[in-house]
Amino acid sequence: MVRPRTVTTTAARAAFAGLALSVLAACSAHPGSAAVVGSEAISVSRVDDVASALCSAQTGAQQTQDLASRGARQGALDVLVNSSLSRQFGAAKGVEPDQEQVSAALAANAQNISGLPEAQREDFRATLREYAEGQLILIDIGKRALAQQGKQNSTEQQQVSEGTKLRNAWAAKNAKVSVDPRFGRYAKNGLLPESGSLSVAQSKAATDGSSPDPSPGWVSALPATQKCS
Repeated sequence: MVRPRTVTTTAARAAFAGLALSVLAACSAHPGSAAVVGSEAISVSRVDDVASALCSAQTGAQQTQDLASRGARQGALDVLVNSSLSRQFGAAKGVEPDQEQVSAALAANAQNISGLPEAQREDFRATLREYAEGQLILIDIGKRALAQQGKQNSTEQQQVSEGTKLRNAWAAKNAKVSVDPRFGRYAKNGLLPESGSLSVAQSKAATDGSSPDPSPGWVSALPATQKCS
């Protein structure tokens, strides 16, 4: 196995923290898989658990913007899908993340984790761990690929970008992603939100309802159970 050289996890922490501030809780759980990523199935209940934890993190950070629950689940699933792809890519290439750096990422977020309701801490911690592992894998593979191209002093952002490009090329041939239509569809290397309905929205309210980023007026009209503020 090839272990990554010493790299920072700043990008991983910042990206995950940014996501935690942009999604909200899901309303309910449904049986079955939200997505199948190569050899791994991601359950709907896991997506809902992660979305709920992220919503609690958002509320704890005193964010005031209301967001629709659909956006929470799509955001959570997007992170879970990408983390799974990165870890499967690493396994295929014989690259393992440095667990000391993974632990450092978790330690850096210890205060955020402890601020969550106890029942949600493990979901958040596990998802953060998987995300950090995936990012470290991309950084290592991207850094080595750039070095082979003669770019010895690449930045962490460049390494992640190169690693992601290589991962996506590998996934296109080796890791099919299938997503429950309720969550949108996976295309162009990402989760694309859709309404989940065969009908076409006509009114402004219907159009807002099918959007991953509805207008404040539409969100404010939602029942309290369907939004996080």
